[in-house]
Amino acid sequence: MKNIIFNYIDYCYLLMDNKPKIIKVLSKNKEYLSDTEQDINEDTNEDTNKDTNKDILEKIVKIFETQEIILEKINSFEHRLQNIEKKIELTSKNNESISYNYLKELKKEDLSVIKEDVIKALNYRDYRSVIYIFKNIYKNKTNLEYAYPIKITGKRSFEYYNNMKWNPDLYGHYSTSIICSNIQNLFTKYNNIEDFDSDDFIMNQQFICKLSDEKYQKSIFRNIIEEVRINNL
Repeated sequence: MKNIIFNYIDYCYLLMDNKPKIIKVLSKNKEYLSDTEQDINEDTNEDTNKDTNKDILEKIVKIFETQEIILEKINSFEHRLQNIEKKIELTSKNNESISYNYLKELKKEDLSVIKEDVIKALNYRDYRSVIYIFKNIYKNKTNLEYAYPIKITGKRSFEYYNNMKWNPDLYGHYSTSIICSNIQNLFTKYNNIEDFDSDDFIMNQQFICKLSDEKYQKSIFRNIIEEVRINNL
């Protein structure tokens, strides 16, 4: 059924592309037939030609009618094609909206993660800590096209999802900053003496501070992009 629809659309496009040529040919035919009709009408004064001329005139009338039908069909195809294009565009927009609707937007915010997961992540004190929280917060297993609100568009160019649309992010600076900032605030919130001994608390704090370092952020982002690459189609 899908192939039939696409074949029909191709046929409509072919017809529309040749519409000016078709109209030009039909117009020339109409002029020629009009002249012929006039000549025949002048000849009908002679009795010998009346029956023959009558048959020719009837054929000319049928040709005129056929040409009008052809033009009507062309206009009908054009109208149908416009309607199909509108429906395809609307369907495409709806599908895109549905496809991206379940993505969590990448923006500066307070992350909501259960305490046990945050403590588990902090125990790594390296890029794995960030990846663990990143997967916990942003991964969407139900989205078949994009598991994360980050899209790889080139070797060093990316896009992030926010405000219900994809936004350009050259070199991933925005994405890196937002992810590290959100996770840094989350770790700071849960790194306390009650849950960690003094040594772990200090080491945790040192790691948390590193998340503000631009060079370290770039290293973290490479691991994030690898995670995105594996999971995004």
